[in-house]
Amino acid sequence: MKSLRLVTLVTAILLATPALAGTMNNVYIDQVGSGSTITMTQQGTGNSIGDSSSSTSLNGDNQTISISQVGSNNTHNVSVQGGSATVNSAIIGDSNTTTINCGTTPTSSCSDTTITANVTGDQNNTSITAGKKSNMSITTNGSQNNTSIISTTTNMMGATASVTTVGDANTVSVTQNGPASTNGFTTDVQVTGASNNVAVTQTGTIDSNVSVHSMGSNNNISVTSGN
Repeated sequence: MKSLRLVTLVTAILLATPALAGTMNNVYIDQVGSGSTITMTQQGTGNSIGDSSSSTSLNGDNQTISISQVGSNNTHNVSVQGGSATVNSAIIGDSNTTTINCGTTPTSSCSDTTITANVTGDQNNTSITAGKKSNMSITTNGSQNNTSIISTTTNMMGATASVTTVGDANTVSVTQNGPASTNGFTTDVQVTGASNNVAVTQTGTIDSNVSVHSMGSNNNISVTSGN
């Protein structure tokens, strides 16, 4: 087992190579500082960036974060704190777990952040939780994937949640809640395939917009929207 812990103010680039694909590679990063560029790449099976009990923590404004995992049964658990961050996550493989939290513990600071996750494979779990005025997007291609977006803050003005899923027996859950001034906030879900489950709950003080497009048979769609 390999474990890596970094404290850095600039850039961290981490690679688990195919030669190590038979081992578990665990990556932990504690990063503090603004304007950082962080790239994490893992290939193989059973790798992790953070884990279920201890997330990789990235603190600072204007961060650019890229995560790539290729293989099966991999995990990344990332906590982002600060404003105007850009987070891109790319997953290829089956039975992977992705958790990206912005504005949760320890500082509960997150605003104007863009988080994008792209998942290709089956039986993957992808979860994004974000804060003020954030734009969140998840795209999945495969079957039996679980996708979740949650944003509940004191300022939802202009926030967007977007999910596109292609495949069968997938589950999509989107929850957004909070005041949004006159600009409101938006959820857009695009589903192609059969026997998918979609649930959207969106509430706030003004202008809640929900759009669901479904193409396929035996899909279940539930939308709750209100002020």
